[in-house]
Amino acid sequence: MVHMAVSKSTRNIFPVVNDDNFLVGIVTLDDIREFMFDTSMYDKVMVESFMHSAPELIFHESDSMQEVMLKFQNSSAWNLPVIKNGKYLGFISKSKLLTAYRRKLINFTKEDAN
Repeated sequence: MVHMAVSKSTRNIFPVVNDDNFLVGIVTLDDIREFMFDTSMYDKVMVESFMHSAPELIFHESDSMQEVMLKFQNSSAWNLPVIKNGKYLGFISKSKLLTAYRRKLINFTKEDAN
């Protein structure tokens, strides 16, 4: 995991998926920090030992924007996994979502003013 995901990423949260791309859990940088730089542990500690469930899941097909924001609020998470057709699609960031919303509001207000 450290070589294949962490070293090549700028994120601090990583999905754990099975061969069929179903999400089985998540791992955060905080979860692996104590093992990350100890290469002697790489063959001894398995991902399953520090993986945990996502605080919430975003369902691409059915969750409304209101439901998505409620999931962010209730979970206090800043990134949540998105599931599409039962499979892991990616993470959605609360900050990017809010930035996109702000841009839409600005554009909407500008159009309304004209």
